[in-house]
Amino acid sequence: MKLTNWPNGQIPKDKDLSYPRICAHRGFNTVAPENTLPAWGLAVALGAPEIEFDLWKTKDGVIVSCHDPNLDRVSDGTGMVIEHTFEELTHYDFGKKFGEKFANLKIVKFEDILEKFAKRVIMNIHVKTVGLFDPFEKDTLDKIVALIDKYDCREYVYFMANNDNILECAKTYYPDITRCCGYHQPGFDMVERAIKYDCKKVQLFKPYFNQEMIEKAHANGIKCNVFYADDPKEAIEYIEMGIDTILTNDYFPIYNAVKEHLENK
Repeated sequence: MKLTNWPNGQIPKDKDLSYPRICAHRGFNTVAPENTLPAWGLAVALGAPEIEFDLWKTKDGVIVSCHDPNLDRVSDGTGMVIEHTFEELTHYDFGKKFGEKFANLKIVKFEDILEKFAKRVIMNIHVKTVGLFDPFEKDTLDKIVALIDKYDCREYVYFMANNDNILECAKTYYPDITRCCGYHQPGFDMVERAIKYDCKKVQLFKPYFNQEMIEKAHANGIKCNVFYADDPKEAIEYIEMGIDTILTNDYFPIYNAVKEHLENK
């Protein structure tokens, strides 16, 4: 692992980029507010090969990034993201709760992320529904893919979903875009679900995974993410288990710990 200046600022395609990787979960969000351009920008500037973020469709059909289904924790707004129009969401502050220096940050559209970072980093795109078993509208995925295609980066993104209805929709209508199976209820069936939906990745969720699951995934050609490690010792343990991509909220310390461990092996 090393910090790399990619030619022309363009990273290799997901299938060509080496492992192991550290993925900046919601950006470098111990330093800047989660799911904001500063958080992702810091991670990309420090050489992160992957960033992760969450997508919702607003009441008027705009695709935006926010982790929670509601606004209360991350902004001065209230209510559900999906119950607001995009214009309504622009009136809320998504930075001040993190720190005064980030006051007046606005909610980010998916297109804003693509405009800044398309082909500069692999994007782990967590497509969200309020309930883990809720129906999923193909129209939402169509809007997301239309934006991905506008920036010609199908091979630089993958869809992560906890909801199997999303995985089924993506498999049916956009089978060429990589899918990543996420956790949705207590149990150790994630690899079986990943195989069912022909996922090339599985996002394991601690503590609901073990060595056997990693080995089964690899035997079926499936890469293993893990959510999450913010402790360097834990991150190194995951690398030794064979984890391919570690999601972390604290990008640079985890990157440095894993890099040093691999160099000293």
